[in-house]
Amino acid sequence: MSYTASNRPVRSLPLDSDYELIDGDPYFGRVVRYFRPSDYLNWGIATAAFPLAIHFWEKVDPMNGRGAKPVKLPLGTYRYATIMGFFGGFYLSYIRSSQRFLGWRENEREVKKDRYEIKSLLAQGKMPYHENESALDDRLKDVANRNSQYSALMLWIIPWFNFAYHPYHQVNLEKYYVDRPGEEAWGFKLKPLSEIYGDKQVPSIN
Repeated sequence: MSYTASNRPVRSLPLDSDYELIDGDPYFGRVVRYFRPSDYLNWGIATAAFPLAIHFWEKVDPMNGRGAKPVKLPLGTYRYATIMGFFGGFYLSYIRSSQRFLGWRENEREVKKDRYEIKSLLAQGKMPYHENESALDDRLKDVANRNSQYSALMLWIIPWFNFAYHPYHQVNLEKYYVDRPGEEAWGFKLKPLSEIYGDKQVPSIN
């Protein structure tokens, strides 16, 4: 099903944020690519912390009772603890990165990286959100976005990510056609949105 000018879905405006909105529903791979070194560090610390915590807790409160000699825990216990730490650390880093896309955390580095990436794609005449590469029709793209938007806030309950290319990112692409200080040096010559999208709807904030 394809949407027309008369039956396009009504979408909510972006939530207020302290920093610039980069993407209201970033693709999974993009969120991971924008991890900061601190995110990888936190991920690594969490991965190591879980098995270390179990090892330390056995010494503080032995399995056989207080005052007893600590026992050697099975390797499987450490494996499961490491897996839990690995995924817990990843979720934490993913949430922090997603919050930067939403403008809920300081994101100056990500804003510059996003502008370079999007302007590069627009200069090549490509749709910046790759929605033309999706096998989904307009209706299913709409459904995918409504299911994944803000899902990072609930990762601890339901691990849900955006794996769908769609045009609903709460961003007006016109902002990339205004050069900010220093961007002239990138040398991008952006092609008109009308040429890139043709008769398709150009992504906007609603």
